[in-house]
Amino acid sequence: MPVWTCGPLAGPAFTIECRPAAEVAGEPYGVLFQALAARRDGAVLVVKAGDAVSGIWGELLGTAASARGIAGAVMDGLTRDVTGIERAEFPVWATGTSPLDSAGRQDFAAFGEPVEIGGVTVATGDWIVADDLGVARIPAEFVDAVIERGLVKMDGESTVRDELAAGEDLGEVFRRHGIL
Repeated sequence: MPVWTCGPLAGPAFTIECRPAAEVAGEPYGVLFQALAARRDGAVLVVKAGDAVSGIWGELLGTAASARGIAGAVMDGLTRDVTGIERAEFPVWATGTSPLDSAGRQDFAAFGEPVEIGGVTVATGDWIVADDLGVARIPAEFVDAVIERGLVKMDGESTVRDELAAGEDLGEVFRRHGIL
């Protein structure tokens, strides 16, 4: 779920994987620094957490990602600094929050490789669409078809909404359009 009421998010996925850490690494955020340096304008970071205890995202990371043109972050783990993330207006979807930093608990291990979050494998280049109801993945090869079908669906729903608002019979409108 979004950690603050930020509105919808959509963009190409850029994956990052964390793994459990046994100790604080010499450069605990090295892979993350490399990933953010790759600068993916408009990308949605998709982060696989290494644990369900510590927050892998926070205000400073959101600020740095936003400055690089990254659209937002979706993670199967926890985040910190919700107030700061909201103040920075950086969209984040997470499974929850934690006051614990990830240093010494999780290592940023890889980026650009497929990751599994929420039982779904996401590859860099797939599209992520998120709103207040949750997150969906669109495989890269289906993005154009999904957008085309989505626009047709939106147009049909707009017609149905207008007819219902005008007082037309719900059953008749459904029979005519097959949309409810």
